[in-house]
Amino acid sequence: MLNKSNSLKTLRKGGWFSNRSTAFQRDLLECGIAKDFEASEALYHYGDTVNGIFAVLEGGVQITVPADDGQEFVIHREGAGFWVGDLALFADSSRLVSVVATQTTRALFFPNSRVTKLVQEKPDYVRDFYALSHENMQTALRIVANLVVTGTEKRLALRLLHLDEGTSKSDGWIEVSQEELAEMIAVSQPTLHRSLHRLADLGLVEVGYGRVLLKDRRGLIANCQN
Repeated sequence: MLNKSNSLKTLRKGGWFSNRSTAFQRDLLECGIAKDFEASEALYHYGDTVNGIFAVLEGGVQITVPADDGQEFVIHREGAGFWVGDLALFADSSRLVSVVATQTTRALFFPNSRVTKLVQEKPDYVRDFYALSHENMQTALRIVANLVVTGTEKRLALRLLHLDEGTSKSDGWIEVSQEELAEMIAVSQPTLHRSLHRLADLGLVEVGYGRVLLKDRRGLIANCQN
């Protein structure tokens, strides 16, 4: 059963939902259905018919997109408080990305029919959903901008700083494999390994099995600016 108090607490920690009116938060939450996903289980796949919006309450997800050859690549990870699925819903189109749980994950699902009814009853809420699309576009543009930065080490540092802001963490650790990090900054795994361990040698990060800890955020930012 959905605990609305805990859901509000999680979603109000920051980002799009926390900046909406109390009335909108209440009305939208009434539309939500709690869903649980196992690690590696998809919330939805690229090309799927749109069925609604998701908000991550616990756990985390990774986003993959297909290249022109059809191979899918991990481009980002997010944790609790992340909303996704709005663009395809309001465009009434198919999914442009795949969203997959990286661990046991609980999400709120807002079906098309309920969101459509909510907007029909309160048309002003369309502006709130546009604000969500704007926030997610901001994230997408940031990923693209950081990806074209010259220098593997700088791209890696920028990616880690971005992941540290949103991905689910355990005791401060970013749960992400070196294979996924390599995909995210478009380099080979050996190249990623060398850059990651150089940052570790500088005392800026600590590398664990399938995870990374930022030890000196300011130092990492300064390293990007050199």
